[in-house]
Amino acid sequence: MKTQNSYPFRAFWPQLFRAVRCVALSLAVWFFSAAPGANGPAFSTGFAQDSKKEEILTNKSVLELQRLGLSEDNIIQKIKGTKCNFDVSMEGLGVLSEAKVSQPVINAMLAKQAAVASGGDAPAVAGDPNDPNAAHDEGVYFYEEANGQKKMTKILLESGNISGGGGPFGGSQRAVLSGLRAKLQLTTPRPVFYMYLGAKGGTQVLGGMTPAQLPLVKLEVKDTKKRQDRSVVIGSHGGGPWNHSTSIGIQEKFKVPLDEQELRPGVYKITPQHDLVEGEYGFAQVGSGFAMAVGQIFCFGMHAK
Repeated sequence: MKTQNSYPFRAFWPQLFRAVRCVALSLAVWFFSAAPGANGPAFSTGFAQDSKKEEILTNKSVLELQRLGLSEDNIIQKIKGTKCNFDVSMEGLGVLSEAKVSQPVINAMLAKQAAVASGGDAPAVAGDPNDPNAAHDEGVYFYEEANGQKKMTKILLESGNISGGGGPFGGSQRAVLSGLRAKLQLTTPRPVFYMYLGAKGGTQVLGGMTPAQLPLVKLEVKDTKKRQDRSVVIGSHGGGPWNHSTSIGIQEKFKVPLDEQELRPGVYKITPQHDLVEGEYGFAQVGSGFAMAVGQIFCFGMHAK
C-alpha cells in the first residue's frame, strides 16, 4: 500500500544522483589539471621545488657519490664542474678520512673550497679548444698564433727510467727518456705555454703542483752506438771519506728561467725569459729522492727552420 509521501521522495533520487555526479566530475577535472606539466594550477611539492634549485656539492654529496661506486676521476670531475660548499675544517677532513675518501679527491675539495673563498670559483669558459681561456684537460700546452688563428697543442708526457747511482767516489742519478727527439718540435725561439693544473688539486698526475714544481730543463742528448736517449740529472752525491754531500732534485743550473702568470686558480701562462737555443727540452716532474723509479717529463724540441 503506497503512502501519500512516497512519490515525492522517489522523485528526489534522480536529482541527488545528478548532483553527486557533477561534483565527482568537477573533482576529477581539477585533479588532472593540477598534475605537474598540465596547463593549470600545479601542486606545490617539495620535489618540484628542489629540482629547480642550483646544485651545490657538500661533503655529504661526495660521500654519497663514493657510496654509489663512482670512480675517483669521476668524483673529481664532478667537483670541478659543480658549485661547492665543502667543510674543510679539521673535523670535516677527519670525517672524510674515516670514510676512506681518497687523497686526490680531498685535494680537489680543498682546492675548490680555496677557490670559492678567493672568489675564483667561476668555471672556465667551454668552447674553442684553441682558446687558452677555454676549459682544458690537465697538462702543459704550447700556444701559438698564425695569420690571426689561435692554436693550442698538448705536450706529450713521457716517462723515463732512472739510471746511475752512487759509488765509492760519488755519482749522479738521471731521468732517462728513450729516443733522440720529442714528438713535438717547435720553431719559435720564445714559445708561450699554458699549464692547467686542476686548480692545484686535480688528478694523481698534477694534483697539488705549481709551475715551480714543473721546471723547464734542457735535456742532454746522447747519440752513440750504445745510447740514443735524452736525460737530465735529478740528483748527485759525493764520495770518499771526506765528501758526503748529497743533492736531491734538479739543480738550478739546469733550469731555464721562466716568467709565470696565474690567470685563475690552477691555470698559468708560462714564457721563457730568453730565447731557447736548439735542442731538446722538457717540463720535468721528476719528484725527489733517489728511491723514485720513474721521471715524468712534458717533452718538446726546439729546432728552428
